[in-house]
Amino acid sequence: MFRIFIFTVILSISMQGFCSWDGAEKALKRNVRDIKGLISELVSGGYYYSALPLMKEYLAGARDLSAPMEKALNLLIQHVGIKQFESLPYSYLNKSNSSSARYVLAKKYFRDQKYAKTLRMLQGISPSHPYYAYALHMKGVVLSIAGQEAEAVNTFRNCERVSEEWLEKYSNSRKLQLNKDYCTLGVARTRFQERKFTESDLLFLDIPKSSMVWPEVLFEEAWNSYYKKDYNRTLGKLVTYNAPVFDHVFNPEIEVLKALSYLKLCLYQDAKNTSNDFYSKYMKDTRSLRSYLRRYRRNLSHYYELISVYEKKGYAPSRLMKVLLRSIAHDDVYNELWNQFKLISAENDRINSQGYSRLKRLVKGTISEALSSQKKLMGGYIRGKMLAAYVKLYKAFEGMSYIKLEVLAQKKAKLYSFKEESKKRGGVQYIKRNEKQYFWTFNGEFWADELGDYVFALKSEC
Repeated sequence: MFRIFIFTVILSISMQGFCSWDGAEKALKRNVRDIKGLISELVSGGYYYSALPLMKEYLAGARDLSAPMEKALNLLIQHVGIKQFESLPYSYLNKSNSSSARYVLAKKYFRDQKYAKTLRMLQGISPSHPYYAYALHMKGVVLSIAGQEAEAVNTFRNCERVSEEWLEKYSNSRKLQLNKDYCTLGVARTRFQERKFTESDLLFLDIPKSSMVWPEVLFEEAWNSYYKKDYNRTLGKLVTYNAPVFDHVFNPEIEVLKALSYLKLCLYQDAKNTSNDFYSKYMKDTRSLRSYLRRYRRNLSHYYELISVYEKKGYAPSRLMKVLLRSIAHDDVYNELWNQFKLISAENDRINSQGYSRLKRLVKGTISEALSSQKKLMGGYIRGKMLAAYVKLYKAFEGMSYIKLEVLAQKKAKLYSFKEESKKRGGVQYIKRNEKQYFWTFNGEFWADELGDYVFALKSEC
């Protein structure tokens, strides 16, 4: 019985696609300029990526959208992804009143730091729309940036609730779970912004270690401990990144914060060693990365080929770039772009199975355009991540330069003070903890249930 049901569903989908293809051919025969009818038929048949270039062309010339075109645009955005539309001018997207188009506009306004317009667009998204939970997260972030912390926390809590409700309907939705975790994190970040470090410390612990968000949460916990002047716990949080499970994490600021913590404990030789190790590890590769970015500039096809070669052969031009590509390969946005590329390829195969016709000739052109556009999106995303990594490294080197100078000054002052250095490095009495934390012995191995809970026991030499 189950197999018969599955076969019926597959047959129904296949027939729907066939009928819509047939309808698209009829629409093309009736009027070769009837782009609206062609788009509607292609979208109805699930030929989303074939319809995508046609929809972009239509948005460029249309004054406003009819109800069928609003429906087609709404479905297209949901199926092909936000990024395909983010590059369009504001004027194109403002022609639509659909919730999907409003969400795309909100993301564009947010990226351009036009927060009032971002909120106005988010207000127009229907609570029943699939993007509503994500809109709540964006709204919470905007309110937090604006300093409206109380309203931001309420919005993040509402976002958690809505995400949970949708998760009950779509229990396997990784994106919804990620959104829920980011909303939980939003509350902790807002309390941190308010300098309520004791409260934010407990809120950060609400993010489960199984979450995709947790690796970045660990770093924010370390900063939270730093501002609480609990430098031993900061160092403990940061040492977790040495575990093999975090080999895809790239964040040079981890080493800066580590050196700063040693500096605050007046452990100047440790701070100096951390700084020296950082220079030794990253200086040469950072210069190489800068040259690489200058050489290829906006050659997006090259960046697409770069990660394609890495995924097939594991090759990268340098050790640093290998770490960056490994990090990108774990990135949720990149994986979504890659999945969309596979969907375009599958749609291309469907088109190839159709008999030769004027429609097939036309759609082969549009699907090729969609494939090219997707490759550029992926290449642009990879280039953007590498640029961001270079900026992080540049700032990290600035931080390490300050630390080096400070270490020299403090060591000189300590030398002239004729104060004897303590031979005792630390002890359990120097460890602080809250009600969610307890002691156990670290045996030199990284166990899953211990990750993120390490704490140093160093004595301050200040």
